[in-house]
Amino acid sequence: MFGKLRRKLVLIVVISLFIVELIIVVLINGINFYNLDKRADTLLSELSAGGGSFIEMTDPSLKKRYNVSPSSKPDGEPPEMPDSHSEQSTSSSRGGSSRKLSSVIGPGEVDIEMRYSTRFFTVKTNEKNEITQINTSHIAALSAKEAKKFAEEILALEKETGYLDNYKYLIADNDNGKLVIVVDFNSDISTAQSFLMISCLVAFASLIVVTVLVAVFSRRAIKPMVENMERQKQFITDAGHEIKTPLAIISANTEVIEMLSGENEWLDSIKNQTKRLSELVARLLKLAKMEDEVKSELVITDFNISDAVIDTAEPFITLAKSKNKDLTLDVEEGLIFTGDEASVRELTSILTENAVKYADEGSTIKLSLKKQGREVRLCVFNKGEPIDEKSLPKLFDRFYREDSSRTRETGGSGIGLSIAKAIVLAHKGSISAKNTDGGILFTAVLVKGKGTAQKEKSKG
Repeated sequence: MFGKLRRKLVLIVVISLFIVELIIVVLINGINFYNLDKRADTLLSELSAGGGSFIEMTDPSLKKRYNVSPSSKPDGEPPEMPDSHSEQSTSSSRGGSSRKLSSVIGPGEVDIEMRYSTRFFTVKTNEKNEITQINTSHIAALSAKEAKKFAEEILALEKETGYLDNYKYLIADNDNGKLVIVVDFNSDISTAQSFLMISCLVAFASLIVVTVLVAVFSRRAIKPMVENMERQKQFITDAGHEIKTPLAIISANTEVIEMLSGENEWLDSIKNQTKRLSELVARLLKLAKMEDEVKSELVITDFNISDAVIDTAEPFITLAKSKNKDLTLDVEEGLIFTGDEASVRELTSILTENAVKYADEGSTIKLSLKKQGREVRLCVFNKGEPIDEKSLPKLFDRFYREDSSRTRETGGSGIGLSIAKAIVLAHKGSISAKNTDGGILFTAVLVKGKGTAQKEKSKG
């Protein structure tokens, strides 16, 4: 049980970390690609505004600024830069475009150096979409012939802007035709893809490391809970054994008094309550053992589960009739199951007894056993008052009983279904309850050959 708790803890932590890392990786890389796309749009817009060239490359004043020879200044001094006023006016004349030389570049921002490092080519067409001019002076990766073929593919797409391979293009209106601007973003996209791959690898590696650390330290994390559960089980075991002795003495004394004074209603009440308390103690001890030691005590053998279920359930037919109820059996014959026969018989007894106890008078209780692949399904249905959907999973909790008048009348300790669940889990199966057809259906699924103990060794 504690191993399962550790696995759940590790799984919850790993899934939570995976979701957080996934969000972070997607968010960071999404912003990265978004900024890249915005800068591409800005570059294309500036190229379009300049008729296929950046304004800085065509503005005579800026050409003069960048082409001043150091020898033009006395004593070899470097040329003077334009003052802030003239630079500000130049920037404003270009619509306030950014001319940053350094600092963080945000979405849509392009520094002046990027304009001079951008690889692009332009193609002009006439009114008939026939290519009339090709300019590949700003790119070395493509020849004029390749640029022409590229432009023809872009024009065939009939989209104003978009990506083709790792190139982004823009089709703008030109005098008596169109201007196709194509910018090479191979380097930028390759860098973004490398960052995506690295971030994914880092996230995966951190996930592995955290998984290992959680698996290692989870034992220490649940240690207080384990110790608390062990103390509870030890208390139940010790208290159960201590209570058994006085119960045996009370039962023996009651029989002696009955022999001396004869039967009476008070002695009968003492005997019934003593019997009931003895059964409760026995079930408590069994439940504690089922949750802790059943894996080592199960005797796994191949047995006829059909005969075992019929033998266990048939005695309840008479009990049901005495309470004005009918019990019908629909058991597939000849089913061989690999598991602990004694536990399966007890499981059948618990579910059948529960159904007979809580079924409506005059109703029919149905028990069925069917094989589905490697699974064997034991189903028990009884008519009765529906149980709240939220309470259905709690039926298998220790000491849980539905708060209804009929439950109080029928009694019960609330331990039987807990033992049934422990038996099913020991066979790596599952058990459930649901409201259907005006009653409640219990379904226990046992997996063939999935017992947790070793098979019984043959003697000899």
